[in-house]
Amino acid sequence: MVSLARSEPGRARRIATAPLGVSGVLISVWRNRLLAWEMGKRDLRALNKGTVLGFAWLFLRPLIQVAAYVIVVSVIFGVRFGPEGSGRFSYALYVLAGMIPWQLMTSVLQDAPSLIRSRMEVFKQIVYPLEILPVTTLIAASVGPLISLAAYLLLAGVSGTLHWSIVLVPIPALLLVAFLLGSAWLLMAVGTLLVDLREIIGVVLGLLVYMSPVVLFEGGVPARVWRLLEFNPLFHVVVCFRDVFTGEFHDWSWLIFGAMTLGAVVLGAFVVSGAKRLFAELL
Repeated sequence: MVSLARSEPGRARRIATAPLGVSGVLISVWRNRLLAWEMGKRDLRALNKGTVLGFAWLFLRPLIQVAAYVIVVSVIFGVRFGPEGSGRFSYALYVLAGMIPWQLMTSVLQDAPSLIRSRMEVFKQIVYPLEILPVTTLIAASVGPLISLAAYLLLAGVSGTLHWSIVLVPIPALLLVAFLLGSAWLLMAVGTLLVDLREIIGVVLGLLVYMSPVVLFEGGVPARVWRLLEFNPLFHVVVCFRDVFTGEFHDWSWLIFGAMTLGAVVLGAFVVSGAKRLFAELL
């Protein structure tokens, strides 16, 4: 178990205000990876604590979401996915593949603005590397997408549509983790000033799921609408994940996803390093 040392008066402030630089932030995350792992496990144990079903919600939540989207789009609106005879089961796999990255993005981006404010009492008592806060959130939030991935593998295997390219899923997964880490650093800093940012992001992400290839598919909407949806940056994250599930390749989406990841990491690390003094004043 990794322990947290109690800080001496003024020591936490010196640590909090000391700028690390972009490389220093990344090195700090690596050096404190065991602490992040322990804190992530603690957050995971607290998840759904006190509820009747407990950890069962981790399994039920993604399945209920996928079922709801399939019913709304293919049953209520009567939209047919894929070629004639493909059936509704194919659309369920399509939605499930899109939900895997979307679940992780929603959890991390929505929680990021409140990471500092929600833990102020802890930070006042211990020396804590604030740059690893998004890592603990990523660890706790990854369980749901992993369950969705297992469900996809099972359903695709049963239906005979499992493609060999699924072995490449670590590539977009690593890009997504890096993108979310950098984005969370940025949102964490802004969220200390804008208290309502968490609710704003939650509303925006709730709307964007209906303007992304999570539930929409090319051919199910007019071509001009599909081209408009491509301006949503999260659109390309979902496309890249679905590429490794289906064996397709959209080079433009991979280029955008890679550029977004690099920009988020550099900008986020720069901001979180420069905002250390602000964090210290809040603590």
